Amino acid sequence: MKVKKAIRAKFKVDKLWESPALHILLTQEDDVIVARCLDLTISSHGNEETDAINSLTEAVKEAILSAIESDVIGEIYDPAHSKYWRMFNEAEAKQINLQLKKTLKKSVSEILENRLAHSTVEISHA
Repeated sequence: MKVKKAIRAKFKVDKLWESPALHILLTQEDDVIVARCLDLTISSHGNEETDAINSLTEAVKEAILSAIESDVIGEIYDPAHSKYWRMFNEAEAKQINLQLKKTLKKSVSEILENRLAHSTVEISHA
């Protein structure tokens, strides 16, 4: 099993409901891509990443509808095994590191030119 990507995704049901950001782990296993929703312990697969994500979306939709119909929404949160969470966290950290390097490389000459010490810095919370 090789980790491909870590994604935080929201699931929407028309304009009726939107989930909080859920944790999706994509892995390569043999000849397929496996997509896992770590918050609900639901997985699906496909030949490509988009196929796996689309298939997972349908599985999540069915699980949510089933939980609503069975009146067990309070039990829908079912976190995956800790090894998948570790894999997600490591993949996400690598992705953030790459994005950080990429954005800094793009801006480094501007930062040096404008003297970072005299620049204002802001933070927005996710």
